[in-house]
Amino acid sequence: MKKKICVIITIIILAILVFGGFFLWQSQFSLSIGESKIDKEEFLDAAAGKMYEVTEYFSGKSGGAMDAGFWEREIEGEFPYKKLADAALEELKYFHAVYDLAKEKGYVEDASYQGFKARWEAENQYRKEQIAKGGAVYGLSEYTLELYREYEMDTLQKQYCEDLDNEGMVITDADREQYYTEHAVSYQREDDRVLDYVKIPYAGEMDEEQAKGLKDILTAVYKKLDKDTTLAETAGAEKAIVPYLEHAEVTADELNMYSRSIGDVLEYAWNLQAGESTAVLDENGCFYLIECTDRKANEPTPMEEIKDNINKTLREENYDKIVAERAEKAEVEGDMERIYFFMKKNINN
Repeated sequence: MKKKICVIITIIILAILVFGGFFLWQSQFSLSIGESKIDKEEFLDAAAGKMYEVTEYFSGKSGGAMDAGFWEREIEGEFPYKKLADAALEELKYFHAVYDLAKEKGYVEDASYQGFKARWEAENQYRKEQIAKGGAVYGLSEYTLELYREYEMDTLQKQYCEDLDNEGMVITDADREQYYTEHAVSYQREDDRVLDYVKIPYAGEMDEEQAKGLKDILTAVYKKLDKDTTLAETAGAEKAIVPYLEHAEVTADELNMYSRSIGDVLEYAWNLQAGESTAVLDENGCFYLIECTDRKANEPTPMEEIKDNINKTLREENYDKIVAERAEKAEVEGDMERIYFFMKKNINN
């Protein structure tokens, strides 16, 4: 009997050791990217930043409802918690590519996550002290961790791109010419337009009978328009319409200004060619009748005028490629099964 009890106890102890060792193995977190050791806090911070993206990815799939079991439920062959862990890992590879490059260039002394947090805390403390003594601070009075990362990464990109000795920062004439040609549509200036138009705001301005009377007159004006009869002439002969008759010469250089003042008129007239008019429009409590009396095409903005903008864009693109290549080549050390287990256990914490 004693021997039987000893056997049972031995089996129980072995089971405890086996299962305890198994769970201890799974709960251990070990992850490195290049020479940087990633701790739990940094990993979970990266995962938090990708949660919305991952939930959006699954939202349109069968079984993708955001309920209590969402993260651990298999959805079309995928587990959301694993997808989130993978996304966090890719984000960390990118972050460390940025900060390792910045450290190599001397833009930061410490490329670690803890170094980043220390700079964030120091920046917020500086801003707090400045505000307390009545000094000026630019931007936010206090950064969240996420916003500070965006701010710092933008700053690091700018520092890299402003140093023309850095890889990828010398832009040749051929580079600019190719970019200009590939994006020619972006540099096409809008046509110059000459418009005559009637805009009658009636909602809240006049009673129903008065509004109908003006619309009937405007409709009669529209019916008289042809290649020999202009809106300005026809509407100008109607005393009731004259107060609402306007003229605008909208050049490409003044387009932004006119968009603020008569954006609605420009929208309705946008596709009109010279000599064409709209019908009588009833939109947003206004009657419109618009005629384009002249329209001239402009040449694209000359490349020399936008040379600096093209240089800046190409340098930023080259920087992004350099960082992306470094992230792609980053050596990752870690047991993904342990990382997945850690993600699953911490997903709702």
